[in-house]
Amino acid sequence: MSQTDGLNRRSFLRNAGLGALAGAAAAGSSTPLLAAAGAAFQAPTNGKYDFDTVFNRFGSHSTKFDQQIRVYGKGSVEVGMGIADIDFKAAPCITDALNARMKHENWGYLDMGEATPMMQEAVAAWNKKHYGITVDPNTIVLSNGVHPALIAALVTFSPKGSKVLLQTPTYNGFYSDLTASQTKAEDVPLKFVNGKFAMDFDEFERRISIDTHTFILCNPQNPTGNCWSADDLTRIGDNCLKHRVVVLADEIHCDWVGKGQKYTPFASLPNKAIVTTSLTCTAASKSFGLAAHKVAWFYSTNPDLLARVKVNHRADLNTMGMVANQAAITQGEEWLRQANEYVDGTHDMVVNYIGDKLPMIKTPPGGRHLPDLARCHGGGRQDQLQAVGGGLQQEQASEHAEPDARADGGAVLRQVRQGALEPGRRLRHRGSQPHAHEHRHVAQAGGNRAEQHGQCLQERRHHDQPVLTADTNCRE
Repeated sequence: MSQTDGLNRRSFLRNAGLGALAGAAAAGSSTPLLAAAGAAFQAPTNGKYDFDTVFNRFGSHSTKFDQQIRVYGKGSVEVGMGIADIDFKAAPCITDALNARMKHENWGYLDMGEATPMMQEAVAAWNKKHYGITVDPNTIVLSNGVHPALIAALVTFSPKGSKVLLQTPTYNGFYSDLTASQTKAEDVPLKFVNGKFAMDFDEFERRISIDTHTFILCNPQNPTGNCWSADDLTRIGDNCLKHRVVVLADEIHCDWVGKGQKYTPFASLPNKAIVTTSLTCTAASKSFGLAAHKVAWFYSTNPDLLARVKVNHRADLNTMGMVANQAAITQGEEWLRQANEYVDGTHDMVVNYIGDKLPMIKTPPGGRHLPDLARCHGGGRQDQLQAVGGGLQQEQASEHAEPDARADGGAVLRQVRQGALEPGRRLRHRGSQPHAHEHRHVAQAGGNRAEQHGQCLQERRHHDQPVLTADTNCRE
């Protein structure tokens, strides 16, 4: 699909993607680090960035698009779904900074003694300005990604064979981190109450044993979209503090929070004893679409905890990744603000469309980037359908392409070439496709545990009939 087809992103969703969803429901389913912004992707004179133009990513060795063709065949996908990167062009400040560095035409060793403090200061300033949290720049450790940081922490605090607490359904990439650290998952189901997922504090504490040393907290939560409140975080933190469990907070989605929601950093909690037993991991890769640049960071208020993790952590960062990330978090604020605003609009469009055209589908409150759709059956039971309003994101962990519930605000619902499916037709059975690593799903409305690891979150069974969604890849 070219950029000149005369379709903007939302009209594409209206005319193609949402039609596919309707059909599925009908069927039962030299300043190298700082460069001034230049002409690339120049914002128009009214100060608005262009998020409407459909950006063609085919032919770029993209996991989100090209891998699908390689796995499922040519013509199997026209709209990428399920991988954690945005479909917008990069913020112009990023492209300008990379272009400026490219002109130097020498790729010798980067002076990390200069580059690291610049990044640390920039990350600290971003946290202070956007979230009111004071992070000592000297406590920020750069990493090749959130996964390497989590693995280092797991190796540090969780002996081989020990258990790691995960609140499910959760991001499947965490399971690859457990594999790498030779630890085991202790899945704690979230409760589904009044159409929304919530923490089950009693069950969480019950699952802690003498063999439990770490808890991977996902905040905001992937895939439910929950922005955990300060009360939620304090209560779960109290449990961990009481049982000497280290909290590993993955907060990579913090910059993509919809209107009406609030992200609360775990490190901002007033109980400093709770905060002291935690380590926070995050990055700009989801915020600005920089997954390929392999730069992230982690920090803690506890110098002893941080020192212990650093023993098991090594980061070999690349020059262009440092350039791109430095530009993003020092110059990309307005672009990100407008991108968030745009995705809010896309989410509202999806919710309004479903409410108008698909009254049997309910849209529980939660994350705007990965709305959960609940299809009500005659007996009152709700089978969860996963749909993507602003985009389902994933990131690549080790050799796996794995899920993430970030947003892209782009065309995220599968385009069916023939248009909307006719009543009575079903999409291809997802079970026939290879899915090695999927979300783990636990509590449904009735409290029953559903799929085990390796099965697809989007597929729920009602009276032994699969409920199908309109995407082509259920991995994050």
